[in-house]
Amino acid sequence: MNNSLFHEPWWLSAVTGGRYEEVSVQQGGKTVGRLPYVSMQRGPFRISRMPPFTHLLGPLVNAGVGKPQSRMAKRLSITRALIDQLPAFSYIEQHFDPAADDGLALADGLAFQDRNFMVAPQYTFEIDCRRSPEELWAAMHFKTRQHVRRAEEKYEIRSFDDPEQFAHIYQMNLGAFGRKNRTDFLFFPKLFSECRSRNCGEIIAAYGADSRPVSLVYLVWSTDTMYYLMSTRSANRDDNGSVNLLIWSAMKLAHERGLKFDLDGVYTSGTARFLSGFGGDIKTRLVAKRTRSVFRGLQCLKLRYTGNETQFFT
Repeated sequence: MNNSLFHEPWWLSAVTGGRYEEVSVQQGGKTVGRLPYVSMQRGPFRISRMPPFTHLLGPLVNAGVGKPQSRMAKRLSITRALIDQLPAFSYIEQHFDPAADDGLALADGLAFQDRNFMVAPQYTFEIDCRRSPEELWAAMHFKTRQHVRRAEEKYEIRSFDDPEQFAHIYQMNLGAFGRKNRTDFLFFPKLFSECRSRNCGEIIAAYGADSRPVSLVYLVWSTDTMYYLMSTRSANRDDNGSVNLLIWSAMKLAHERGLKFDLDGVYTSGTARFLSGFGGDIKTRLVAKRTRSVFRGLQCLKLRYTGNETQFFT
């Protein structure tokens, strides 16, 4: 099978400290299906969340060759067999990687629904950076181009090689915005090192006149797609367009490598308006979740009495 970046054993080992597991399906002495996951104990519950820094995962399936309907039937059978091998989690969540498929990834949702998962769409913007820079620039909204031009007058884009400092700046910026950090950076230096050694990851930063980074973004890429994995910016109100400039710089890097550029998820209408200015096409991913009744009941009680939607035992 053609592993996606996030299914690579070295990636999963790096982001979990080697503590990931997976189920698989064998046919004719070959692996035709894989589904990695992370298992953790939270109070009395065994749960499975997405591994750190791993925004996409889901089943990886080789349905072979043949007519589309035959391949889809085989894919559904393999995916159901993978699900049936999973431990009895009180809560499990998987975000499917549409790039890690044989052209039938959306069919996985049918198999998960058949196994009592709730399946919902998640949206992202994808830019085909294999086009020329002139075409990419012309496809951007004129206001987005204005922000980029102004930012080019104020900031310099350079590579940033210190993962510990990136984590420090990320958490410091969240605090400045009054937000709580929910990202565990324990394994981030290892991930950065592994990606660096394979030439599939880079942090780029926008530096101001004082030679300090105003905003930073961590980019990772596979053989066909670059992902906007993480970003942070200072709370400086004088910052005008540094993130726009970083995204434009990332688009040019993706072009140099002949890649598509995935802007990594649209969660609000405000984010959609901002990202749409870069001229990408909206794409659909799938998110599958299954919650056992006791765990779900506690969640409902917490929401009712506290108004807090975050999960127990996070």
